[in-house]
Amino acid sequence: MESIKSSEQFSTLVNGDKAVVMLFSANWCPDCRFIDTFIDEIIENNHQEFYFYKVDSDARKDICALANVMGIPSFVAYKGGITLAEFIGNDSKTKEQIEEFLENAKAKL
Repeated sequence: MESIKSSEQFSTLVNGDKAVVMLFSANWCPDCRFIDTFIDEIIENNHQEFYFYKVDSDARKDICALANVMGIPSFVAYKGGITLAEFIGNDSKTKEQIEEFLENAKAKL
């Protein structure tokens, strides 16, 4: 999964015509590392609808502020400048919860 390097890149992707999912995480976060154990499968199962990107919440606090993300791990889906769905918070997230989040986002495509 590609990492977002700048707020300009973030804005371009969020406002583009492709649906994107941003995963906000940090290397020190155990709940984020848990997601790493199954995120590749989720991406594989949803790559037709979404492009996936990672935002390092420590290195890219500016992007977290733009997205109103205050807790990690968090997911936000966008297309054309519109937020399709959000799954934000400090709580751990299961594979099933993330899949449900993606289904909710797909329903708005």
